[in-house]
Amino acid sequence: MLFRSPAQLICVELLLIDLRASVTSPMESPSPTNENYDVVICGGGMAGLTIARQLKREIADVRVAVVERSTRPLPEACHKVGESSVELSSHYLGEVLGLRTYLDETHLHKNGLRFFTGGGATPLSKRPEIGPAEFPIVPSFQIDRGRFETDMREFVEEAGVDLLEGLSVRELHMSEDGSPHRVTLSDGRSLNARWLVDASGRGRLVSKRLGLRQPSPNKASSAWFRIEGELRIADLVSKSETAWHARDVDGNRWQSTVHLVGEGYWVWIIVLATGHTSIGIVADHEHHPFNTYNREDRANAWLQKHEPQLAAYLEDKPREDFRVMHNYSYLSERCFDSRQRWACVGEAAFFVDPLYSLGGDFLGMVNCYAVRIIREDLAGVAAEKRHAVADLLEETILLLSRDAARTLSSNGKIFPHSDVLGAKLWWDFFNYWSFMCGHFFQRIHEEDVETLQTFLAMGEKYYDLNTTAQTILETWGALKSEPGAKKSFVPMPMFPSVLAKQHVALLEKLDAPATLAKMTRDLETGRELVTEALAHALRDLGPEKAATLRAKLEGKTPLGQAAAERFANDALPRRERVGRLPEIGRDLERALGRKNGKVPLAALWDPPPSI
Repeated sequence: MLFRSPAQLICVELLLIDLRASVTSPMESPSPTNENYDVVICGGGMAGLTIARQLKREIADVRVAVVERSTRPLPEACHKVGESSVELSSHYLGEVLGLRTYLDETHLHKNGLRFFTGGGATPLSKRPEIGPAEFPIVPSFQIDRGRFETDMREFVEEAGVDLLEGLSVRELHMSEDGSPHRVTLSDGRSLNARWLVDASGRGRLVSKRLGLRQPSPNKASSAWFRIEGELRIADLVSKSETAWHARDVDGNRWQSTVHLVGEGYWVWIIVLATGHTSIGIVADHEHHPFNTYNREDRANAWLQKHEPQLAAYLEDKPREDFRVMHNYSYLSERCFDSRQRWACVGEAAFFVDPLYSLGGDFLGMVNCYAVRIIREDLAGVAAEKRHAVADLLEETILLLSRDAARTLSSNGKIFPHSDVLGAKLWWDFFNYWSFMCGHFFQRIHEEDVETLQTFLAMGEKYYDLNTTAQTILETWGALKSEPGAKKSFVPMPMFPSVLAKQHVALLEKLDAPATLAKMTRDLETGRELVTEALAHALRDLGPEKAATLRAKLEGKTPLGQAAAERFANDALPRRERVGRLPEIGRDLERALGRKNGKVPLAALWDPPPSI
């Protein structure tokens, strides 16, 4: 007898099964092969597919491979979160990638961002509403990620990209001596790549290897799910509330990305072209521990407590899925390296916050920056010039990511107050349209080194002003004792207004000097807007709390001589005072109303802020 026990016999039989499998399954033990590419992209989600399409559109005969674990067909409606696009990402998808007709025909046009403040204890019809009164001229979209990524896979294959589905990256060998990078796949194949692009999402293959992750000031988590059918926001309000429904003149309120906001949280409602609705909870850790909504039953209870009208509507609606993300925000030390020929795109680079739907914006910007660097390398542009361009582009995108993180953190105490949130949205939108969108829409990232340096310096000025603005807004929200709203509806943007003009101006085509001149003018208008927000905050808080606000502003970027004049003019008779207000100051006062007008600003802040 060859085997002393049944156990030994079983072990040998299992070994033979394994050997037979290794012979008959080429996926387990393939013959070694090498395939050479200009660019290998690790990850075939939205970031990987879009940069693959852009590479093929902008670089003749470029050899591109995309390695992606999942296979088609991808499920619609329940595939990935991140459906809402805004102006910059919509411009990237529509104009840079040439997908405008596809987006028009396949996905929903979006009616801007819409906010209902005050928390769910108040009936929705009585909560102040901030959002578009008319459909925006500059387009944006609600994108079904499953449908989009399925279609994009077909698009990139038609463009000549090698799409390797059902495979994962087993090992990365990142070259440091100028030789190709080597990517070993789960089937044993080895791909050689001049350029390595990490589009692995939160897997962050390159970032983890190089230790690039940086902490974000935003401490928040999220849970989300989808339901079948269209949840239109009007479904949550009784038809007897005729005045509320009458505000929606064109019947397109439901096409907004709807935010139900309260202290420390917001809940999104996004209707998709597939007839499903995406619903998500986003909450900061200070006010809402993650374990209060990190399971489906807990999320249901959380909604019943904080947004009972929505919870009642959802009570008999089955969830199509349920997913969570703890402590989702992070930044990065680097995004790409032109010397070592690698780039991180999408969430493999960083992720800030979903409040303003900026994820697609940063995806588009980093893609464009990386494509320029790759294109110039493959074209043989001198190394010194390429590296100088790459360094400036990276400084710019890292500045913008820090700026967005500053904007989107510490907002929990702002959300309940429609006047504070209204002032914040006015400034945040103006800031976004002025520099970040202006920079991208006018393709400043394609300019020479000197021009890139000039615009980076301009970006730093916007960053400094934004730091002052966010300090004012956060302090105002934290010191405000009770929610207060003078207006039941605040149009955003309001027509006519400086803000509405700024939005439409995105469609203008300007050269670099004209763009810089416009940004310089806009920066002064921005100072006027922040000064007016400060005036609203001081009047609302009163003399005692004004001192606390002033202390918080110590060392922040001053608002300039115009602020001193604005405070001095505040004591003038109403007609004369309004006549001396800057246009954007009059706009903000019309939008939000005027509080405590009998108390002059000089009595709240003496001496007034100046240079």
